[in-house]
Amino acid sequence: MAHYLIQVHYGTCIIVAFMLIFISTNHFFEKNIIRMFRYAAIAVFVLVLVDSVEYWTASFPEPSDLRIWMSAIGYTLRPTIIFMIVMLLLRGKSRRKLLMAVPLILNAFVAFSAFFTGIAYSYSEDNQFVRGPLGYTTFVTSGFYLVLLIIMTVHVYQDGRNSEAFIAIAIAVMSTIATYMESVRGYEGVINLTGASSIAFYYLYLNTQQFKRDPLTNTLNRRCFYLDAKKNYAQLNAVISLDLNNLKQLNDGKGHAEGDKAICTMADCIRKVLLKNSYLYRTGGDEFMILVFKQPEDAVHSMIENIKREMAKTEYRCAVGMAYMDKGNNFEKLCMEADEAMYRDKEEGKKKETFLQ
Repeated sequence: MAHYLIQVHYGTCIIVAFMLIFISTNHFFEKNIIRMFRYAAIAVFVLVLVDSVEYWTASFPEPSDLRIWMSAIGYTLRPTIIFMIVMLLLRGKSRRKLLMAVPLILNAFVAFSAFFTGIAYSYSEDNQFVRGPLGYTTFVTSGFYLVLLIIMTVHVYQDGRNSEAFIAIAIAVMSTIATYMESVRGYEGVINLTGASSIAFYYLYLNTQQFKRDPLTNTLNRRCFYLDAKKNYAQLNAVISLDLNNLKQLNDGKGHAEGDKAICTMADCIRKVLLKNSYLYRTGGDEFMILVFKQPEDAVHSMIENIKREMAKTEYRCAVGMAYMDKGNNFEKLCMEADEAMYRDKEEGKKKETFLQ
């Protein structure tokens, strides 16, 4: 028995152990994200222990309360792990977390009802598992969260997190296969291994993204700006330069916290109206750049107007300049033209403010 359990669960335990080590030494993520990853890893580890004990109690000649406890906990934890992956995808930002957890609560109620009724499952006198009319509730609940995970990837994709959306889809597909293999084909430990691998891979992905993102605004950073331009230069149509107005006065008059708020507000305004195949980068203190790929010039001008319209809804203003690709342009020249156009826009803005005063 020990040989079989080690064979089934050893890989999962190793992944979870390394995950917990990585999490304990990582200081880059927000505390709530670290907490979610830790809970997810612990849930997988507990599921491994529960499954092992349940496998042992299955060898008893008669049914026992311990086996019912282990089965109920296992039935509760399986969809919980997928639910945690959905929460990680949302970064805990959803205001409907409690509503989304309702299927988990119902599933737990059905699982623990085995102490009173056989509606979910029961055990015969010789300790054989007997599935009841609601015996597939845990798998249905897992399926619900897998569908929800796929739906969430649409929002993630629209938010510009394309690669993360594909990873979420891959996790959903692998989890679906694992659920089928355990519930229909009878394979042991597949959901545990898939859950541990998904959480670990997702964690590593987000960890690598920290080196590509600006920590304040979560936009891509200056290094990515030049790497992306070099890598996709053949598809580049335009470069847009943006600069927040009056940041120094904000910092001096109201403090750097207010300045940070203004920078984040500007990034949010730009993100709302970004065209498809356009990417936002923070390249300096209050300086942003946009790389536009495979878009006509009129669409780029419309996006700039939309950026200014969004900024006009706030208490802040920004200057914007655009350079569209011509045959003779190189990237350095394109950036220079965009910066020059942005400074001209800034000067015009100052003249308007002076005239209004």
